[in-house]
Amino acid sequence: MQVPDFILRQPATLQEAITAAQEASRPPDGSHAPSAPEQGYDWLGGGTDLLCNYKWRINQRPVVIALRGVAELQSDVAGSLAAGRTLWQLENDAEIQRRYPALASTAALVASPLIRRSATLGGNLHLDTRCWHFNQTAEWRAAHRSCLKAEADQCRVLPDPGDVCVAAYCGDLAPVLIAYGAVARLHGPDGERRVPLAEYFAGDGIRRFAERRRAELMVAVEMPADAEDWRVNYRKLRLRQTFDFPEGGVAVGLQWESGNPGVIAAARIATTAYASVPLLHPEVVELLQGQLLDQDLADRAGALLESLVQPMKNTSMSPSYRRKMARVLCRRALLDCSPHSSS
Repeated sequence: MQVPDFILRQPATLQEAITAAQEASRPPDGSHAPSAPEQGYDWLGGGTDLLCNYKWRINQRPVVIALRGVAELQSDVAGSLAAGRTLWQLENDAEIQRRYPALASTAALVASPLIRRSATLGGNLHLDTRCWHFNQTAEWRAAHRSCLKAEADQCRVLPDPGDVCVAAYCGDLAPVLIAYGAVARLHGPDGERRVPLAEYFAGDGIRRFAERRRAELMVAVEMPADAEDWRVNYRKLRLRQTFDFPEGGVAVGLQWESGNPGVIAAARIATTAYASVPLLHPEVVELLQGQLLDQDLADRAGALLESLVQPMKNTSMSPSYRRKMARVLCRRALLDCSPHSSS
């Protein structure tokens, strides 16, 4: 299939990118009135997800703003990771492997080596949500009445009332970065600001990003000063052990009590592919805090997480199996965080 025609903008600086987005998001009448974010444009990182959707005529926009030439998106500064860095770079960066090993190992789980050469950190965080009724060709959608996220006015997964999209967010890096306590650094017409990554996403498969404003761009992900003190592990469920998006993913982050490794002082539990956004699970954290990590605690935490996740019938695996595997993924990730584990 061919990519449909669009206007390609190739800014060389961050300000040029913001200006291009402002111009593309103006209403058709040419006025300067604010419009919905991304009304007339898409940001293009590596294009490994966006351009595939365009080939299937999925929500293509008239303007695409390519970010590969924007220098500010390629260079890290102290304590931050540039949004334009490729997953291959994250996977093979010795400094990231030392300071944030779970981030490097998770990057290596995404897609395939060829895709990781092009796919970017910012692109993976901004993956479009996925659903059987949405990720199909235009012809398939026309034959099956399409869905709320594409050309129709009703969700096919939850038809009653059907006015909220439940397509699944399937990015791998978001839960791991949330487990580290990362913060998104955004830049737009009003300047620069920061939003905790756990608060960045909107609970809707269409709206997706609660905090991003018109013509605003994620420039970097900032790691907190204590990120290296957290033991983080990520477990992923997928059909094949390469290439596939997660059918479920659990990231665990733990801090130990001072002088008492093995006793949990603080925890973060984040999931992906179980909802329209990556989610934190404070109920599991409450169970873990102040406790000695052992097999029994890991089993109880996994059982609690299984009761909390609510996968929909919109991916290859059944919701019941994905829910049961949340228990397994959580238990394994917790035990791999143990101070006695080599992970």
